[in-house]
Amino acid sequence: MFHVKHIHALLINPFIYDFSAYNFWSKPMGLLYVGSILRRNGFKISLIDCMEVDKKRKKEDGRGHYLKEKVEKPKALSGIEKPFRRYGISPQELKRRMLEIEKPEVVLVTSLMTYWYVGTLEVVKIVREVFPHSKIVVGGIYPTLCENHAKEKMEMADLVVKNDELDLFYRYLEETLSVNLEFKPGDLEFNIWPYPAFDLYMDLDFVPIVTSFGCYFQCTYCAAKYLHPKIKKRDPKNVIAEISHWVSLGVKRFVLYDDCFLQDKENHAIPILNGLKSLSGEIQIFNPNGLNAQFIDFQVGELLLQAGFREVRIGLESANPLTQRRTGGKVDRRIFENAISVLKSVGFRGRDIHVYLLAGIPFQRWEEVKEGIDYVLEMGCQPHIAEYSPCPHTEMFERFKAFARFPIEEEPLFQNNSVFPFAWSGFKEEDLQFLKGYLRTRLSNV
Repeated sequence: MFHVKHIHALLINPFIYDFSAYNFWSKPMGLLYVGSILRRNGFKISLIDCMEVDKKRKKEDGRGHYLKEKVEKPKALSGIEKPFRRYGISPQELKRRMLEIEKPEVVLVTSLMTYWYVGTLEVVKIVREVFPHSKIVVGGIYPTLCENHAKEKMEMADLVVKNDELDLFYRYLEETLSVNLEFKPGDLEFNIWPYPAFDLYMDLDFVPIVTSFGCYFQCTYCAAKYLHPKIKKRDPKNVIAEISHWVSLGVKRFVLYDDCFLQDKENHAIPILNGLKSLSGEIQIFNPNGLNAQFIDFQVGELLLQAGFREVRIGLESANPLTQRRTGGKVDRRIFENAISVLKSVGFRGRDIHVYLLAGIPFQRWEEVKEGIDYVLEMGCQPHIAEYSPCPHTEMFERFKAFARFPIEEEPLFQNNSVFPFAWSGFKEEDLQFLKGYLRTRLSNV
């Protein structure tokens, strides 16, 4: 048997190719969770995160512009009149960093957005070139949502796994590396998972936190139900212990990435928020994934402020009642207005309340988005245009895929919001640009 402590696992977060990209508090959390599980089993783990931010363009809170370089578009995107770039470090820099480390027995490559698979594929090829005898495992959201496509494209990888195939992953390592893994937590055993291996970063500006996976709602544009069919929740004490751990190491900013943090208020969200109150003078909390306005009452609003939330992001999607029902019915104007009133009454300023509005869903008219912008501004909050990306295994994708102007089911590159796959006569590319300019003008005059 090969002694586990001699096994080196290299974790790689690939560079990406896209029309635009920005580090909105992003870290490869799933990859780092798996890395920490391997470390618990005695593996040596290393990390190369190709998604490096330009230090000259990084904000104090950790967000910032990635390093980038203009590159040639893939053939499928040749008709899109926008500059195409690689974001993150270069392939040459990746090779250099790989050659500086001990040869790994296994390399884990994650893949997030489905339309970023080109970068993942290139990284897999580089790994095979530099470490020809290492085992390569590809996982993440892309192979989970586009399983057949991923298995076809990633033929140089030794294993392609979906999010819910941890047992397959463990079994592969044991059989291939001739080891016995003693610690093999299942995907539902959230409370015994070790903390993600964020300690592998030399400069840790923020730490993402997930307190639950999955969502009770069935928004027609969202794949949360497919990615996590069962709700998985951590014990609130476990969450507070992790945050306290990172605080003890000097981390001040935390980013909440739950799909539905507030759903179980009494047993989950409120105990966590109460636990955070003792740390509120030391930490800042942000929530890029919008909170559900339906669950924001006075108690929750007050606790969000006391717990250290520096802003609150809410998913409104649309101010149009028909679209609200069409996308899942989780919120309406009455619910939204009540939440905004509550947040302001407890001390959040309008500029601290950010509201997402969907743009580009099938057969939406551009005037609807403008109406939403005006409505959110009238409420004294900050609107954000969230461009729709068609997501496989969602109701909206399956129902309208035949109406897209590109073959979104066959080619994940066309699932990118930047190519505006559902543009039509009622909402064209120039309408979207007008809306962005309109929003900028309105915000500058506030």
